[in-house]
Amino acid sequence: MSAPIRIGLIGLGSVTQTVHWPVLRDMPDRYRVAAVCDLSSGLRDWARARIPGAAVHDDYRRMLDAGGLDAVAVVNSDEYHADCAVDALAAGYDVMVEKPLTLTLDDIDRITTARDASGRTCMVGYMRRCAGGFEPMRAAIRDMPEIQHVSVRDYIGPNAYFIDQVSTECRPGDLPEAAMKDRAARRLAMTEAALGRTDPVSVRAYQILCGLSSHDLSAMRDLVGAPRGVLGAAIRQDGRQISALLDHGSFTTNFETGLDTVGRFDAFIEVFGGTTRARIDYDTPYIRHLPTTLRLWKTEGEGHSEATVRETFTDPYTRMWRLFDDVLAGRTENPMPPEDSIADLRLFRQIIDAAR
Repeated sequence: MSAPIRIGLIGLGSVTQTVHWPVLRDMPDRYRVAAVCDLSSGLRDWARARIPGAAVHDDYRRMLDAGGLDAVAVVNSDEYHADCAVDALAAGYDVMVEKPLTLTLDDIDRITTARDASGRTCMVGYMRRCAGGFEPMRAAIRDMPEIQHVSVRDYIGPNAYFIDQVSTECRPGDLPEAAMKDRAARRLAMTEAALGRTDPVSVRAYQILCGLSSHDLSAMRDLVGAPRGVLGAAIRQDGRQISALLDHGSFTTNFETGLDTVGRFDAFIEVFGGTTRARIDYDTPYIRHLPTTLRLWKTEGEGHSEATVRETFTDPYTRMWRLFDDVLAGRTENPMPPEDSIADLRLFRQIIDAAR
């Protein structure tokens, strides 16, 4: 039996506290969190109290230089993903990066160049592609004689609505002012590099597409292929509501996403195949082990059947971290390399250009 992978976490925010750390803690045969890093002193104190044996750093470069790691998880703010991933790869570590991989195509090139030079692995955390029900959904689509239409929706309420009812999250609010200004300036500069514009509506829409829709559209691409282009799009509510009609040639995908204040996680992909429909429904990842369900409707002659398939209660993040271990051990190919994110960023720009 091989030793657990010694992993370092860059970023101790919400998703690390409520998802990544609990998942890794529950996989001691595969992982040991050996070091963590965050700019917030309050979050570093949180880690000292809750992650036993982990070295705690205030700068990710010092964490990389200190050694004692096999892999690094980049789970901090999106604007810094590329720098952290490139430096971790250059230091000789395998890397898992939370989606979105980064915000610009140039940064994807930087990451792939660093990966190739290092010979290490870099995987993007598209955890919805690891969810229970995803592979059965793929099988159901393969059995369809043709795809006639696809519908993708992701409307969610505030994450805190779910988090605060099931866990206690540390939110110290002590990030240095200089760091907050730097993050805002980076986001604006990176959005301009990606879109060629910095009007507030486009910036907000791009933030939602990168942060939320990278889940949905990546999963859609994996299931039915990337669209040829965008037939039309609309952005409303100051950038918080986005709709688009995507062109796949013989069929279209109706995509809608947005933020509201209803305490409901409404995310699904539905594929219409003539006599068959298949739909995968996702629930909030902030409550672990809620099942991802697959629903199937079939009509043959006078007969009609409806089925709900629950493949597993194991949460998508646990399955994603198992996959990363399997990739590093050579048991499977990396299905989510950095290059896979290129299609996301190109599609996001096409949606915004079509709407603006």
